[in-house]
Amino acid sequence: MAAAVPLVSALTSHAYPPPLRIALAALWLFAAWRPADGLVALACIVPLGSVILVWLDAAPVRLSEAFVVATLSGAWIASLHRAPDDTRRRSDSRAAALAFCTVVLASLAVVLAAREVGLRSPRLELRNLWMFLTHDYLVGPAPEFAGVADAALLLEGVALMWMVRRRAAGRVALLGGAFLVSALGGAWMAFAQASGFVADANGVLSALLRARASGPVYDVNAAGSFFAMAASFAIACAAARRESTPARAAWSIGAAIFAGAVALSGSRMAVVATMAAGVLVVAWTRLRDRRQPRWVVGAIAAAAAVAMIALMLGIDARPSATRPALDSLNRRAAFMVTGLRMIASAPAFGVGIGRYFETSGRFMPDSIYWFHLHENAHNNFLQVGGELGLFGLAAFLWLLGGAAARLLRAIDAAAADSLLMAFAAAALTFVLTWLTSHPLLVPEVAFAFWIVLGAALARADTVLSDGALRDTAVGGAMSGASSARRSRLALAAFALVAVVSVPMRTIEARPARLDQTSFGFYDWENDHGLAYRWTSRRATFFIPAGARELEMPVRSMMISGHTEPVTFSVAVNGRILDTFPVRQGDWQTVKLRLPPRSEGPDVTRIDVITEPPWTPAAIGVSQDVRVLGVQLGRPEAQ
Repeated sequence: MAAAVPLVSALTSHAYPPPLRIALAALWLFAAWRPADGLVALACIVPLGSVILVWLDAAPVRLSEAFVVATLSGAWIASLHRAPDDTRRRSDSRAAALAFCTVVLASLAVVLAAREVGLRSPRLELRNLWMFLTHDYLVGPAPEFAGVADAALLLEGVALMWMVRRRAAGRVALLGGAFLVSALGGAWMAFAQASGFVADANGVLSALLRARASGPVYDVNAAGSFFAMAASFAIACAAARRESTPARAAWSIGAAIFAGAVALSGSRMAVVATMAAGVLVVAWTRLRDRRQPRWVVGAIAAAAAVAMIALMLGIDARPSATRPALDSLNRRAAFMVTGLRMIASAPAFGVGIGRYFETSGRFMPDSIYWFHLHENAHNNFLQVGGELGLFGLAAFLWLLGGAAARLLRAIDAAAADSLLMAFAAAALTFVLTWLTSHPLLVPEVAFAFWIVLGAALARADTVLSDGALRDTAVGGAMSGASSARRSRLALAAFALVAVVSVPMRTIEARPARLDQTSFGFYDWENDHGLAYRWTSRRATFFIPAGARELEMPVRSMMISGHTEPVTFSVAVNGRILDTFPVRQGDWQTVKLRLPPRSEGPDVTRIDVITEPPWTPAAIGVSQDVRVLGVQLGRPEAQ
């Protein structure tokens, strides 16, 4: 139900063109009517969210996420009055998903609560959060709620995986087809981009070797992960014994197309992961057909892993004099050091969800700091560990490990099931690319992975359902009850630690120097020598507690479509002190006499609140999707 709340912001915002609002409403209704088919439709369109915005010349809103939110909320409504598919599911998988989601929510609570230092009541924060979710979330970012989007991306992904597993067990083949259709479309875009690079260059071969094409997403490494997932799917289908010769040829052509798109992305790890997954799938299929012992299969897998590591050190999908393999390896090692240092700084619970990029500069080695200043982990495991700590990483690995165990058991029971093998190989390949990239931060690619993993688990549930029915003897029932009890205890332990630790973590997460801290502002800009920052709906800064007067230069933008009066309220320690009308287009100085200092901290919290906030993209003046308040110059306290 919570997924339907931010959907309101997309359906009512003019930043979404009418065709997109109609499409979102239709997808929501379709998912409520036929949830399984709604998930199939989502699998086809969600990787193309950014491309659709380009086609429509629309502002860069959160379209892929809006598609997911519409589908999840519609499917949830359907679950209220329809029985779920009759599929047996492991309670440990459900417990792992709930444990990870609890850890993410607790971390988000810490990040948001740590910014409320100096407030006597959470009422103002809760009101602003509700306004953001229902008016602005799926439109654009707001710095006062940093971390919300990062948490939502993980929570929505896990929910999507679970909904696919729960609702689409009978549509697994269609889900695979929809995923491949979107991947084929993305590969075509990548080849079109590469041909454009070649057409603009004198040397065709050299231009092709230098080009890096990302297809439907902006991140070339994430695009490599996406295409690698599709290539492994096609390779697994081509390797299946039961496929006819024409079908095997068609799958081989598809695998070659996707492999070409992987190479165009220039992602070394995606190339290596695709090759490794292909070797593993072919070896497993052939050896299982010959009924080889498991140790032989394990030895082949180990050899493939060693080969993968060796290839990762030397392969370059896009060789270039400015991008040698050794330099790339050194940078990746430095990024790994950054992540490990961040984990060491807060080993238990991490620096907070969504704060890796913000805090990374403090942990970077000098070899990369002056080139990047701030950067994400280039390793999804370190990204999770840095933000959520070892506690959160353990919950994440429990989720993935439980899924892997389920898939391995199903593959062992039905080695000839090509569809199960294809989905499992695709998911494995994507996870392998996490070693040197962070594709889970790119919504179009991340959601595609969670759909694939959910479909793999749904197929595994179907394969194992007959076996589960046969395991109704007393021993099997006792073993299942024991496993379920352990999972519930583990879930209770994760939830208890995550929730109980929030107050302590909130205190530790508060900035040490409040007089040098501010929230809710965008970057500094300049107006004829006057430095200013845009605020979001609410912005916060701190002044010395002994200050008696405060002066602030304020201006509201006068622009077509944004000419209505703007009110500018100032709150001191959470209480509204005064409200001013802001004249459009002119700088004015707001002067305040502050109340006498009371016992408490040595700083005074100042909140500036703008009503109504606005987004340039929503009124059609630009493609800027930021949630804006007013322009605020440097405040002076006396």
